[in-house]
Amino acid sequence: MASVIKLKISVSLLDNVLAHFNRIKVYRADSIDGTYAEITTPASRIPIIQGTTVYLFDDSTGDPDYWYKTAYYHTDTLLESDLSDPRQGEDFSIDSLVMSVQDLKDIYLYGLDLTDDAGNPYPDVMFEWSINFALDWIEKELDIRVRPTEFDERYDYYRRDFSSYMFLQLREFPVISVEEVALQWPAGEKVLTFPDDWISLRADEGQINIVPTAGNFESLMLTQGGSVLPLMAAGRDFVPDMIRVQYTAGYALGAVPMAIRELIGKKASFGPLNIAGDLLGGAGIASQSIGIDGLSQSYNTTSSATNAGYGARLLQYGKEIKEQLQTLRRYYKGIRMVAV
Repeated sequence: MASVIKLKISVSLLDNVLAHFNRIKVYRADSIDGTYAEITTPASRIPIIQGTTVYLFDDSTGDPDYWYKTAYYHTDTLLESDLSDPRQGEDFSIDSLVMSVQDLKDIYLYGLDLTDDAGNPYPDVMFEWSINFALDWIEKELDIRVRPTEFDERYDYYRRDFSSYMFLQLREFPVISVEEVALQWPAGEKVLTFPDDWISLRADEGQINIVPTAGNFESLMLTQGGSVLPLMAAGRDFVPDMIRVQYTAGYALGAVPMAIRELIGKKASFGPLNIAGDLLGGAGIASQSIGIDGLSQSYNTTSSATNAGYGARLLQYGKEIKEQLQTLRRYYKGIRMVAV
């Protein structure tokens, strides 16, 4: 599925660039050393503007694995610079499915004037960045995965656990799917891949067992022969990194619990609220008065050297986040321990 990849392009030595170029081309490749082809068109090449050194480009058909290069170009002379160094962009598509920019504005920033002194709306990238930060923050606070993330991990082999349906506590949870469970020597030689219908998954806890649908482990060892049987026959009770598990942790798109989305929304509000509060009435202005021919008008804001314009909402959101985190930590994290 295509992702919306945002590319931030910084122009250094702007005056020198403008002396020769007036547009930016964007090139893309499937890998860092791949063939780069232009994805901008004559109509979508980015204009270079006097006084603007940072430009944003949206690749609506992108992929997190794609690589990008840029070049300066002039529409009249057709002069084009060398390509830049390769880089990757930011993937905001998954984040927007957890909470969109419009959700953030409509629910948690309702009633605010989200424009600058000239009446221009704040750029969406500011809100997207805040949502991305809030997602990363909640994953670290709760020690769980929210966004779908693929893992390829190794676990130690214990003979006792193996003969007891091979219980495994995965390092990340909740789990969306388990792609493969296999026995593999640490050097890389794969011994055995378990059938998919043998894998019993407790998704919320990140726990799996291997439960044969027919027969038992002993018959499996005998039928697989060669590599596995010597391991069991030799009486080895422990082999490090013998079990390989490939799985996807996080929540399926659209399935993030409302309690987590609530915390993400409130946390993501802090960046826009701080910026909007600072610009309330003008950047750094706490009060202002106007007088004409004996008439005067003045107004005051809650902004000050030590207080943001929307400080009351920030304090309320901060209090609610602190209270809700205590409940969610107990529910999701708890005590991650297995006694055997």
